Amino acid sequence: MALALVGVRTASAAGIDLGGQQILVGEDESQGCSSSTVGIDYDVAYDAALQGYGVSAAELSGLGACQGQDVVVTLSGPGGVALAELSAVVGGSEMTVAVPATTPVPAEQLTGVSITLSSEAGV
Repeated sequence: MALALVGVRTASAAGIDLGGQQILVGEDESQGCSSSTVGIDYDVAYDAALQGYGVSAAELSGLGACQGQDVVVTLSGPGGVALAELSAVVGGSEMTVAVPATTPVPAEQLTGVSITLSSEAGV
């Protein structure tokens, strides 16, 4: 099972409210991770390579029921262009996923984020 949340700072993994409609992820709402509310925030620090401030990490919360799953966080810029992709294995309810030093993300260019949770390798 894979779950994707796009362009949100806080979203319900069970569904995103679309004017009263919900999108159910998985087979039913009893699946622990699929009914979690995932929050995201960012760490920003001065980056000499950028000569300005950059996003240094994504802070995820609400992942307690998702432990052991793979998480991929994609930071996007203008036009939805992917600026960096961060990946890790969920180890707790809250976690920090660092931006790779090889792909600095200027803070002023960050316009969106997507989070994908996967319980199967390669999904």
